[in-house]
Amino acid sequence: MKQRLYLLTVQREMLKNAMRNHRKTLTGMGQQLFDIALIKVGGMNRVVELDGMEMIYISQSLNSYAKKLSNAGKIVDSQHYRMLAMEIEQIRIWFQQTNGTKVHIKKQAASAPTLTA
Repeated sequence: MKQRLYLLTVQREMLKNAMRNHRKTLTGMGQQLFDIALIKVGGMNRVVELDGMEMIYISQSLNSYAKKLSNAGKIVDSQHYRMLAMEIEQIRIWFQQTNGTKVHIKKQAASAPTLTA
């Protein structure tokens, strides 16, 4: 199951910028999995379809880049990146609550040997 994200041009560019920057901090398998999401985002037009893990990567990228901007004194730009990260995180939470596996607890009656008189 995938979730469609509709992003404005400015948001797409913010996302690509943050992901390219965050990729430099990753190594090994983490980087390879991240690259799958990066390729999807890099090739998107207005819409991209992502799963829950890919949305986590995006949120992490945006927050990481926002922290970098904040440390450089670019507070307003940092806030824009953090707001976009929060929006994507809210979409991810809704997506996983809606499409995630449902746990059903089976209620059983007590069996004969456990019953007391």
